[in-house]
Amino acid sequence: MMQENNTIVKNIAVNKLIEIWKQRYVIDLSIGSLQGIRLSVPEMIELTSKEGRDKTASKLQRLIKINSEVAGIKTDVLFSYIPNVVNLSETQRLAQIVLKVYEKIIEIYQQQLSSPHLRDQVSQPFFRLGARFRESDRLSVEFPPIEQLATGIQPILQELLESHKSISNPRALGFISTQFHFTTDLLTKRLTPGEQFLLTPYFNFIEEQVCIPFQRVCYAAEQHNIDSPSLSIVEQLLPVSHDIAVKVYNQAVELYPNHQSRRGKLNHSGVMVSTIRDLEMLQVYLWLSVLEENMAAVETELIPLCIMVFPSVEVTWNLVKQMLKLLLEEILVRVEANRQSIVLPYTQTMQQVFYDIDRKLS
Repeated sequence: MMQENNTIVKNIAVNKLIEIWKQRYVIDLSIGSLQGIRLSVPEMIELTSKEGRDKTASKLQRLIKINSEVAGIKTDVLFSYIPNVVNLSETQRLAQIVLKVYEKIIEIYQQQLSSPHLRDQVSQPFFRLGARFRESDRLSVEFPPIEQLATGIQPILQELLESHKSISNPRALGFISTQFHFTTDLLTKRLTPGEQFLLTPYFNFIEEQVCIPFQRVCYAAEQHNIDSPSLSIVEQLLPVSHDIAVKVYNQAVELYPNHQSRRGKLNHSGVMVSTIRDLEMLQVYLWLSVLEENMAAVETELIPLCIMVFPSVEVTWNLVKQMLKLLLEEILVRVEANRQSIVLPYTQTMQQVFYDIDRKLS
């Protein structure tokens, strides 16, 4: 859920988790090779220069308002089967706050500086985004400090949080997160491949700030001693959350090849991306519960979000339940046997909560 205005007091443990959090958004040039994108080196230099960033920012500033409004309409239509999730005035207020979040993130993007080392490669006519720059060159497209981003958009997210609290329907978070998703999707389609490559981590960051509580995990870690067994487990498994999610996703594709949601089968590229992110979200909520030593976040935030979003895209609760089972099994396999007793109360409770929802929905 959106972050409360907690100041992260840095210590060794918190710094480790912040670094793990940051790595989600470092622009890895190998990712682009998956799409087979080829960009000229001069084009990348231009895009990451001050002038290039100004040009991209100007384009987005022209597009943001209309696309955030369209995203709001699409979200209304998607959740029209649920009466009174949010009313018209609430929808308009949320759209204005979402607009401000994107304006701020674009401002931060615009302020990032490119590295002069990239200019050394201008003699090479093209590079594929799967190729590696020298380490110094990678600084040219590196993500800004995660704390800077979190601090930069925190006042706006706080405003969004207050608006969310004023809406009586607990499933409103699903409405908000979906509006962010649609806004990002609409904006991304209006960008060039190079601009998409550079902006996607920023857009991912703001989407995940709404529904994946990374920042709260860091804050919860500060409450633990450096030798805390719970903290040690989180430090061990949080960095491999993506690998775990991918493995579980692949298992699900094999087990449920014919499952059809509104967006397509599980092996559809868009479904793959969203499913892997959902599996990572589940893991972060689990680790937040372990560090906070209670299941409040799962019960009051995660469950209402899942109940609203998954049916809206025709994902069956049985699939959600079975994927959670696969996920928790994979997590426990990676926890040392003598430490599983620390995690088991939370995995068992989490699974039971989802099973209880399945019975209610059946």
